[in-house]
Amino acid sequence: MRDDWHANRTDGWKDYWKNDDTHPSAPYATFHCMEITEKDSSEIEVDVIIENKFKLIVNGVHITTFFASPVELRELAVGFLLCEGLLTSPDELNSIEFSEGTITCDTKVPGLRLVQWKQLQESEDFKSLTESMTSIVSDVYFNKDVIFSVMEYFRKQARSWRRTGGTHSSIVCDHEGDIISFCEDVSRSCSIDKAVGKAALCGVDLDNCALMTTGRLSSVIVGKAVRAGFPLIASKAAPVSDAIKLAEHAGITLVAFARKPDLYVYTRTQRVR
Repeated sequence: MRDDWHANRTDGWKDYWKNDDTHPSAPYATFHCMEITEKDSSEIEVDVIIENKFKLIVNGVHITTFFASPVELRELAVGFLLCEGLLTSPDELNSIEFSEGTITCDTKVPGLRLVQWKQLQESEDFKSLTESMTSIVSDVYFNKDVIFSVMEYFRKQARSWRRTGGTHSSIVCDHEGDIISFCEDVSRSCSIDKAVGKAALCGVDLDNCALMTTGRLSSVIVGKAVRAGFPLIASKAAPVSDAIKLAEHAGITLVAFARKPDLYVYTRTQRVR
């Protein structure tokens, strides 16, 4: 596969990436800019990722505001609610409606669960965060070659990233490496929410799957994986200290710097062979 224009351009401007298949709803727009190189300068056309704002309303309550790519909004909402522990299953969702800049969900979520969630968000206390987690108990394991193959899938399939350099990608896969869902988004958190939502809406049991992503592993990202029930989360990028502490407390395997031929397993190492 050829290098991406924004990642490696030592030989000057190339437009091969514009030959990729596109869709009318593709989440990027074309802009002109001045390219200045060691040799010369010229005006070029580039594709730039689109970021929009969306309010999420749940049972009449404003829960959060996303800054996300304007595609797969149903998956985004469902995945967010699962990753935040507000839904335990898509079956708890009665309806979902979309209007300009707003996603409105009617759910079976008890009012107390919403109150407790908002209190946890407002506390911003790491101890409260860890104590709110249910521990992951799973005997499933993943071969390191499965992890590497999924990381290679990112490079091949992340078309919005190839065109813009402005997205993160996330994947839900099973223990054999079969891809269940793949999503790109301008936000690393939203790419995870979308991938989880897409898998859950297909009726997949996440307890035997892995969540893999291209972004840095923060405590927020690991918290999403734990609440959704994943036994393993992996990334090409680095973890932060609180993410490792949270992963150990919650019993999830955390893999980072997964770049063939090496990877680092920080917690619950028995799940990687």
